[in-house]
Order: sequence, then structure tokens, then C-alpha cells
Amino acid sequence: MLRGTLLILLALSPVTHAQTIKAQGPRSQSTPPAYQPRQPYNSMAKDTTPLNCEQYRNHPHPSMQQLCQGWENSLVQGDAQRQGRPGPSSEIIDLPALGSSEAKQLGYACVGGQAMRKLSNGWEQVSSPQGGWQRCRGG
Repeated sequence: MLRGTLLILLALSPVTHAQTIKAQGPRSQSTPPAYQPRQPYNSMAKDTTPLNCEQYRNHPHPSMQQLCQGWENSLVQGDAQRQGRPGPSSEIIDLPALGSSEAKQLGYACVGGQAMRKLSNGWEQVSSPQGGWQRCRGG
């Protein structure tokens, strides 16, 4: 009985508290920073062998290295295509590292996973016979 009376009184009492919403403008009058578009992700920024498939050379499953190599090829070729650049080769060759005596004698070196040929005034990137630029592994 007491509960019913309280409920009726609460239902009939006028609402005395109302919420007010205030709009607020910017806190400072400074201009917003200039828009700078983000640079596209470059998976080959440091090396052209991002997955390091050599680690699977002695894997118990014999085709693990080939599977990894396929993923890596797809990754670097897709990245080049998205950025509108020439694609890399699917094969990787072994070349001496830049600065080694073998590279100076041979005239070819591996620089950041890219095969380079020595010119009289510098180095140039080597093209792959199958198309694209030649990927390499420096040792």
C-alpha cells in the first residue's frame, strides 16, 4: 500500500530539473595544421626480402621455403604496383655485398636487396632477364 502511494506521488510530481546543452566553439583561435598526405607504405624500404625466406632452408617441410618465396614475391610485386613503380624480379641471385673486394673485382654488388652494376661514375640498377629489376641476397 505504501509503495503504491509513493509511486503515484512520484508519477504526479512535476519534473523540476531539466538538462541544458550548451554549444561550445573552438577553444583557441589558431589555424589548423596544413594537410599533409601520408606516404604509402613501402615494404621494400630497407630490403627487398622482407620475409627472409632463407630461414626456412632447413625446415622439416621441404616446400616451406618455396611457399614463403611465393608470398614474398607477391608482397613486393604488389607493393611496386600500388606505388606505380617497376616490379622486382621473382628470382633472387647471390651477389657480394657493396664495398667488399669481391664486389670491386666482379663489378656487381647487392645493395639493400637490389643488384647493382659498377659504372665509371657510380652504380646502376640491374634489370632481370625475366623483366623488372633484379633482386639479390648479399653475402
